[in-house]
Amino acid sequence: MKLEWTTRVASATIVVGLLAVGLIGFLASSNDTSTQSPGGEAITWHSFDEGMALAAKENKKVLVDVYTDWCVWCKKMDKEVYTDGQIGRIIAKDFIAVKFNPEGQELVTMNNEHLNGSLFTQAMGISGYPSTLIFGADGKPITKIDGFQEAKEYAALLTFIGEDHYKTKSFQQFKSGLN
Repeated sequence: MKLEWTTRVASATIVVGLLAVGLIGFLASSNDTSTQSPGGEAITWHSFDEGMALAAKENKKVLVDVYTDWCVWCKKMDKEVYTDGQIGRIIAKDFIAVKFNPEGQELVTMNNEHLNGSLFTQAMGISGYPSTLIFGADGKPITKIDGFQEAKEYAALLTFIGEDHYKTKSFQQFKSGLN
């Protein structure tokens, strides 16, 4: 009887230890502010206000990944799209990358007003996650991309916007190579 109880305690201790190691690994990875892109650039993520200031300084557009911690499609974007080498290169070349969780405590400064996540997403017309917002270096909104995007399509969209093709042609014309 005593041996059975000892075995159960040992098993429970092992399970708790494995859970603790897994939790520590998860917490360490969730605090990382970069996304490694194999064969490409690592994406460095900034806070909203920091990203907007940096974009104005470097004359780059701002890509804002609006996500939530519970969103399965947001996690899929992080794992499958933001780790794609081509996506990393495009973002490094043309954008300042911002991660924004509207359910967090971060305030966003827009038009000299400090907005919480709920007010910001309402102002931007966001009704689901993930959503990608693109702003010009001047802080003015360019577009919103709703939902999960496959890496190839997302790369085309980011190139279309990042290289200013959107100013002279439709996305369909751009994809088909028409002028």
